[in-house]
Amino acid sequence: MASTDILSQTLSSITAIKLDQLHAQKDAYESKKRSLCENVVSEVNTAERVKKLLQGAEALRSVGLKKSAALSSMGEFLDQARYDPSVTEPLLKEYEAELRGHLDAQTNKYEFASLYGKLVEEWIALGNSDATSAAEGSGFVLVGREEMHQQRATWEEYVFKAKETDRNAIQRYLEGVFSSKEAKRGLEAIREKFKTFQKDWKSQRHFDQTALETVIKGMLRSDILTEEKRTTLRDFLGNRVVLSEIADVLNMRMSAIASWSWGAPLIVEQRRNLNGRYRFYTDEDLLHAIFIYYVGLQWACYLRKVLVEFVKTEGVWKSDSKPISKSDARRRRFFLNDAVTLHKASVQKDRDNHFGAILLNQLPISFHEVRDSYDGVGCKNGDTRPSHVRVVQGLLQRLQTEILMQTKLGKEITVIRSDFKWFGPSLPHSTIFAVLEFFGVQAGWLDFFKRVLEATMRFKHDSPDTPAQARKRGTPISTPIADFFAESILFCLDYAVNQKAGGTRLYRLHDDMWLWGGFETCSKAWKVITEFTDTMGLELNPDKTGSVRIARDRESAMATDPRVGLPKGDVKWGFLRLDPATGRFLINEEEVDKHIEELRLQLSACRSVLDYIQAWNIYGNRFFANNFGRPANCYGLAHIDSMLATFRRIQDKLFPDHAGGVGEHLKQMIASRFGVAPTDIPDGYLYWPTSLGGLGLQNPFITLLLSRRQVTKNPEKLIDKYLEEEEFAYARAKARFAEHSDSGSGSVGPGWVDEHEFEDLRDEPFMSLAEFTRYRERTESALGKLYRKLIGTPDTAVVVASGEVKAALAAGGGGDADAVWSELSDYDKWVVQLYHKDMVARFGGVEVVDKGLLPTGLMAMLWQSRFRWQG
Repeated sequence: MASTDILSQTLSSITAIKLDQLHAQKDAYESKKRSLCENVVSEVNTAERVKKLLQGAEALRSVGLKKSAALSSMGEFLDQARYDPSVTEPLLKEYEAELRGHLDAQTNKYEFASLYGKLVEEWIALGNSDATSAAEGSGFVLVGREEMHQQRATWEEYVFKAKETDRNAIQRYLEGVFSSKEAKRGLEAIREKFKTFQKDWKSQRHFDQTALETVIKGMLRSDILTEEKRTTLRDFLGNRVVLSEIADVLNMRMSAIASWSWGAPLIVEQRRNLNGRYRFYTDEDLLHAIFIYYVGLQWACYLRKVLVEFVKTEGVWKSDSKPISKSDARRRRFFLNDAVTLHKASVQKDRDNHFGAILLNQLPISFHEVRDSYDGVGCKNGDTRPSHVRVVQGLLQRLQTEILMQTKLGKEITVIRSDFKWFGPSLPHSTIFAVLEFFGVQAGWLDFFKRVLEATMRFKHDSPDTPAQARKRGTPISTPIADFFAESILFCLDYAVNQKAGGTRLYRLHDDMWLWGGFETCSKAWKVITEFTDTMGLELNPDKTGSVRIARDRESAMATDPRVGLPKGDVKWGFLRLDPATGRFLINEEEVDKHIEELRLQLSACRSVLDYIQAWNIYGNRFFANNFGRPANCYGLAHIDSMLATFRRIQDKLFPDHAGGVGEHLKQMIASRFGVAPTDIPDGYLYWPTSLGGLGLQNPFITLLLSRRQVTKNPEKLIDKYLEEEEFAYARAKARFAEHSDSGSGSVGPGWVDEHEFEDLRDEPFMSLAEFTRYRERTESALGKLYRKLIGTPDTAVVVASGEVKAALAAGGGGDADAVWSELSDYDKWVVQLYHKDMVARFGGVEVVDKGLLPTGLMAMLWQSRFRWQG
């Protein structure tokens, strides 16, 4: 159960009060409705019977029956029926059926409001019960899984045993990396800026209400806090007096930072991630946590600032591509009347812009940055940067596009992927201090960072007499100060690869490393990575390290070992594996199968219906979707179809006895627990938006189908088309040159050049097609446009509201159906349009539960809390 005690108690109390009121209102309505129906049953005249029902419906409004726009003119029509024979008996019976349907819809609203309340009560009651019973019959045991104990043992082996690296060797290595004249000047500028930053720190007042709100909101977006502390921080945000007092205390601590310490040992909690890895979080005193978060955020922001300025310094960063030579530029000017050497819309310019954005991606751009959470699916309102998952998915799309383009252009491409084994816990403190000292961090701050890192810790569930141990290696998890330490070191790797491997770009997201290009440059880059790893006391992760060589002529590329001097593993991310034979990212079904079984265990451990829905939405929908890679034009239609097929296989394996998949299984669960016939639960109710009173079960097929018809079906054909158009462009350029030369009346060259400047080219034949296309990636905007299309994601389908949906929206939304429709997401529009017939018929509109009948606001808060996985 994800809720905190305070919130769940409040929710329980409010739910009980609202349910009491709901039951009273429902009983009153049903009593009056039953009496009305009994009173009209003896009326044989249809018109009179309908009239009495209409009058009774007006009276029922006092006990909750909503006014219906469709019935607003029925009284006038009944008056017409008294005189006009054209209002026939069948028509009157249609009116009667419509009126009775309106009365029954309110009954259904009450029934499903009551059901929803029972679901909430179940969630609260089971969530507050002892955690041990949550695993009964699910395959989980209280002592935890074997891998939990194995990973703890590994973590402790790293964290509580120091690894001393050679400070002098690290300093010599870095001096070699920053050895050019430009780099030395830039390095000296970094040191001077850090000197000023440290000097100015002492004179600043650091904490005020604005700074605290920024820090607290950042902490709430992370996963470092317990639910109790998250609730406390939310309370802080709404209390100016408390924030003022906290600011005073923290400013006092800042003035005495030289003597700051953690005090009591930190409590370590082990939590399982959906990817199977356990992460180790420290439960800290809140004021200490805020203090360290602020310090880390300030240093991380400043580190990014000075390193970005360093990279932008002329001559510091090597280019990954050769510019157009003066000779070639001159020939292009003569033959093509083209003086452009790097078009602003070219492929190369796009690469430059992207690498500038991804470099140091882990560090915040500003103190007040609002970044989407790690597992978020996209920027939400207020976010200033996308999530890390979005960034790496975009990187994969770029890589797939590069593979398609380079092989279509007849070039080989090599791809390497790696990361460091247990990077956070394994990072030697001696390495951190050596690198920080190299950049100019002074002794006082090094001493403070040492005290931050060497906290004493003990595990949450260990016996009270278990001695606490000091951290001797590694950094705190998921905090800005950890990012500051890590990026200080890993930027040196970025720069080493660039300097020692001919300008090669290391696409690095924290310690997740990607690089691609020619075989020789990738081989050099890999040697740099392994040398850096040894020097800094790190270790590469063999499970995530691999390489692929892909050529247009695949058979000749595989004739000999294609990976001499490269890592031998597969190139993988999430559930994707780069296939050497096709050069395409394909779904790794073996990995999927492992997670199907894990999802089965997690679902079986859910004791309430709402827990089940939340577990499915996070794991069965979002986790799988994120790790399949989002739909993109470079992947084509085949990728979406493979995802759809895999999602179908997931449901078939999980629910072999339910043809309707998770939805049918959920209906059976609700029916067995709450005495409702499965046939009485509409499919739409399960998937209906929670904002309209539904359960909000997520359907992964809908998300994919929204893009399926819009995605580029075969991306290779787009490149083929470009190459055809390029040949036409060459022919036109050749003809244009001949035409201008012929019209020159004996001049040296075409009319657009000076006849004396290019006299040596006078008798040269027009450039070849190979020369014409040599710099296409730097000069051609058309290729750049194609490149960006392939990298991009498809638009989503436009779901148009039917007349019936518009009428239902207008009835429930104050008459402005278009405004209500526009507020729905594309996904919710699909759901509403797909299921509206049954839902509108049952509930008389799009709202399943009338607003105010249930504590939907508090429920929304609980949905946002961190779900606790079992095992």
